[in-house]
Amino acid sequence: MSSNAPHPAAKPSRGARLVLVALGVLLAALAIFGIVRRVQARHQLTEDTDRNAIVTVATISPKASPKDAQVYARTTGYVAKWYVDIGTKVKKGQRLAELDTPDVDNQLLQGKAQMRTDQANEAFAKVTADRYAKVAAQGLVAQQTADQYMAQYRADVATVQADQANVARLQSLEDFKHIDAPYDGIVTQRNLNIGALVDAGASGSNLFVIADTSKLRVYVDVPETYASSVRVGMPADVSLKTYGAKPIAGTVARTADALDPNTHTLRTEIDVDNAGQSLVPGVYADVKLALSTATRNYVVPANTLLFRSEGLRVAIVDGQQRIHLQPVTLGRDFGSTVEITDGLTDNDHIVLSPPDSLYEGQQVKVAEPNAAQRQRSH
Repeated sequence: MSSNAPHPAAKPSRGARLVLVALGVLLAALAIFGIVRRVQARHQLTEDTDRNAIVTVATISPKASPKDAQVYARTTGYVAKWYVDIGTKVKKGQRLAELDTPDVDNQLLQGKAQMRTDQANEAFAKVTADRYAKVAAQGLVAQQTADQYMAQYRADVATVQADQANVARLQSLEDFKHIDAPYDGIVTQRNLNIGALVDAGASGSNLFVIADTSKLRVYVDVPETYASSVRVGMPADVSLKTYGAKPIAGTVARTADALDPNTHTLRTEIDVDNAGQSLVPGVYADVKLALSTATRNYVVPANTLLFRSEGLRVAIVDGQQRIHLQPVTLGRDFGSTVEITDGLTDNDHIVLSPPDSLYEGQQVKVAEPNAAQRQRSH
């Protein structure tokens, strides 16, 4: 047999086969790991989008309540008695205090006495007018005389009517010596003491302050971007740090339907049920409203903006490494960053510190971001 005959091909050793299998398993694991990471990233993006739909719009202080009445004296007098103090729960019509009104008492007595005098004069004038009317009809006296007595009677009738109005006014002032609660609520202030002189009307100090805290009224200023999404009746979450982390449900009761010219915010009122009297007015809180906008808002560095004669632009690099000058709408200014309310998407690649010489369609080369830029992007 010749020594030049070809030898059969050598088969891979057992160790080589194990290496190939291990490489295949490793590549499959890397592929699966990459798919899992991509799915997780997509789920995370969805969760972030849903979470951002609930916008924290302001930090506010709930006002006292829809019913917060300052009770004043309607008549002048001295405090004779008071029956309630701060923290007392009262019912509508419940007696709060009583005043001693000697001046009004005497004026009422004088007015009633004057009315009785004028009523007697009226009765006498009626008898006289009727008598002269009969005599004048018989031609025994002139008709002029009968007409004079009839006019006197009518004047006395008007005088009695004026007396009745005056007595009614004084009687009302007399009745106002009794201070009653205007509605159910809690006394939050008491500003009187026995023997103190109180003046009628709002010119004097209030005697009591009564608040109906069964429903609290919360005021919040919604930014202009979200103002169009606020609707009466929509739910709201009110978080009060002094009452734990669990939010309290509220409802948008009304809005101003106009933006404040200075702050460009929409004043919104939210009613919070407080039937259990567990909340007190005056605490600070955060309000969350489930608002949505037609576009998503983005925050970008302020040095990405291009101020052109045709309007505000940002330079975006497309898939062909060319520049597109994208029109954008500016929102809030945070100093080193700004809010863009329209014109951007999640997949845009924005040029940092773009030179003014950039033009539409210009070919560019994207540089690798440095450590500071990567940190700022996160």
